[in-house]
Amino acid sequence: MQTSFVIEQLNDLNKAVDQLLPLVLERKKVAFVGDIGAGKTTFIKLLCQRLGITETTSSPTFSIINEYKTSKHLVRHIDLYRLKEADEALDIGMLDLLEDEHFCFVEWPMLIEGYFPTQTLWVKITAKLTGERIFELFYE
Repeated sequence: MQTSFVIEQLNDLNKAVDQLLPLVLERKKVAFVGDIGAGKTTFIKLLCQRLGITETTSSPTFSIINEYKTSKHLVRHIDLYRLKEADEALDIGMLDLLEDEHFCFVEWPMLIEGYFPTQTLWVKITAKLTGERIFELFYE
């Protein structure tokens, strides 16, 4: 299935969270695609807040994986930007993370595109010069 919607300004990202949350809760594995500055990390921070994460979330660009816990959820925010080969992602245990029951939000997922489970929600975020964000959702 494919669908899309537009967010007028970056400040309106909570509306996107509202629209995506039911799919995220159902699927738990979400791959985020978009250029640098598209709003992937900002969106994931808002999504974590909605899931009940109260600690400060940050980009895992250098740590690669950040984990956050609530009484109900374990959320992993993963950024594969710095990795050059799929083997690097596999060496850090990505297959296990994609197969468990916890939330897994992955930025720059194309490196391991073929390893994601079929129920993965793919979210492409495109930033326009006007400040709009186009969200394109792909899932089975």
